[in-house]
Amino acid sequence: MVRYFVVSVLLVGVLFLQGYSQVNAEADKLESDLFTLVNAHRASKNLGELKLNDAVKAQALGHSRNMASGEIPFSHKGFNERFNKLETIFNMTSGSENVANGPADAVNILRSWLAVPAYKANVEGDFNMTGIGVARAKNGSYFYTQIFVKSPEKPKIVVAEFEAELLRLANEHRKSLGLSGFTNNQQIRAEALKYSEQMAGGKVPIGPPSFDSPLRRLVYSMKAKNMSELIGYGDDTPEKVFQNWMASAKQREIIEGSFDLTGIGITQSKDGKVFVTQVFILSR
Repeated sequence: MVRYFVVSVLLVGVLFLQGYSQVNAEADKLESDLFTLVNAHRASKNLGELKLNDAVKAQALGHSRNMASGEIPFSHKGFNERFNKLETIFNMTSGSENVANGPADAVNILRSWLAVPAYKANVEGDFNMTGIGVARAKNGSYFYTQIFVKSPEKPKIVVAEFEAELLRLANEHRKSLGLSGFTNNQQIRAEALKYSEQMAGGKVPIGPPSFDSPLRRLVYSMKAKNMSELIGYGDDTPEKVFQNWMASAKQREIIEGSFDLTGIGITQSKDGKVFVTQVFILSR
């Protein structure tokens, strides 16, 4: 992932003491104002709108609060740690950060960033998400952090949790019908995962595998009596995948069928789309 390092901007202005709730309200307003101003500037340059993201904002706000409290100096200290955390959530391709210290004045904050080529490059950069955090120090000055991110908006999934929940949903449904649950099989899962990865990479069409695919040949290598599979695409939760399968009479029939083994392979493409392959085998 490409990262950009941005040096700080220091602004000096007239500051006023305020009560705690008033300070929080002022910080919220500054965040909102700065977000609006940045997007207005981008629109004037025919650039895409930045969308606010709570996870990105949390990192920006944490940094501003740490600077305001004096826990860390006015700087980009912890830059890599912040972006490493975001990389556990998003498939980030690039990211950057602007910071400033000064009065409660979003107009001047943006003006100061646009006056310096490096800061301006971030404001006008090829990003699609942002988060802004503003915090007030004891001396009355405000610390600003704006983080810019380019990433698919869909967050990364936790594959193990997704697979476990999809299997649980299927087995709970079967139990409600008086049917035995599926046993998870790692050999089947490995082939299912390979197929999901091939779909995500554009190596095979999205949909059921061809008759001579390695996935279909599981029936021979495992000496199975019967085999079927279900394909999911674009749904980012196991609940959505399962509901869509159950909405189809043909796919529901597979979930309720006379199979005893299963394997679920899930992957996520670079643009955030989720690919699911669940294979069902009758081994006995």
